[in-house]
Amino acid sequence: TVVTPRGRVNLSGIGYAPEGEIVLAGGEEPPTDPVLLSDVRRTLLSGALANNSVLEEKEGVWTIQGDPTEAALVVAARKIGITPEELDQRFSRVGEVPFSSDRKLMSTVQTDEEIKDTLAVVSKGAPDVLLARCTHERCGDDILPLTEARRAEILATVEQLAAEALRTLGVAYRRLAHESYEATPDAKLETLERELIFEGILGIIDPPRPEAKEAVATAQGAGIRVMMITGDHPVTASTIAAELGIVEPGDEAVRGAELEKMDDSQLLDTVRRCSVYARVSPEHKLRIVKALKDDGQVVSMTGDGVNDAPALKMADIGVAMGITGTDVSKEA
Repeated sequence: TVVTPRGRVNLSGIGYAPEGEIVLAGGEEPPTDPVLLSDVRRTLLSGALANNSVLEEKEGVWTIQGDPTEAALVVAARKIGITPEELDQRFSRVGEVPFSSDRKLMSTVQTDEEIKDTLAVVSKGAPDVLLARCTHERCGDDILPLTEARRAEILATVEQLAAEALRTLGVAYRRLAHESYEATPDAKLETLERELIFEGILGIIDPPRPEAKEAVATAQGAGIRVMMITGDHPVTASTIAAELGIVEPGDEAVRGAELEKMDDSQLLDTVRRCSVYARVSPEHKLRIVKALKDDGQVVSMTGDGVNDAPALKMADIGVAMGITGTDVSKEA
């Protein structure tokens, strides 16, 4: 789903095949408002530019290289007609500020054949984090100051999408003089992620696999307590955890920011009671595993990314995900 200042649309289709229709949210009619269509296209364009995944078709099967969440944005862009050829002809990447689980943002710097006198800084990331770096928002051709009321509206929309079990990303951009970029050392590229213009929110449904609920029930039946630790929005995490039977409906996730403030004894008390953790960093995962081990538990940890490696290594049993897992997680 794509939400811009002008409204919300949904894109149909599942998986990585770039096949689907764009319809107004809550209905089956295609949008006719040219401003809404232009805003949706621009938001998805930015999502495809601040991106390192590649979509490929082999023998009629669509596959990806890279992160599945990023790939979902490339697929959505393709569905509304933004092709790799168009991106390659118009834009050329000259720099990148990589994603990290601490920053919860990533940005690319692009030349633009249509606006040659400036560069485009395109950013995507956790909507709350990104919004804090934005000063304006775009609606059609208008660039409007971001008021406190609009910030609250945008964050309320993020909460609403999260309650629908959607993973959410914000997208923003700014124009930058060539000289400013050339004068910015690589180590200071993060300073480009400020005074951004907010474009919209992207929501992706990543439903649990059908067998996941049964797997959780099997583990619980064997006396294993199942916990969820995720970088997702807390409401998304709670909704999916309740769906899987990990927690009761209405139970809230513990946020990484809350873990930061806890001393070891408070953390010990928390891990005994709470089974869902959201917006966490690699350090938080490590602390949770350590607290459980200190409490005499035998801990098994699953993970697929570089960020999971320290916690996988500390756990009594590390489980690296076979298909999507990185070599670093497998080695750990």
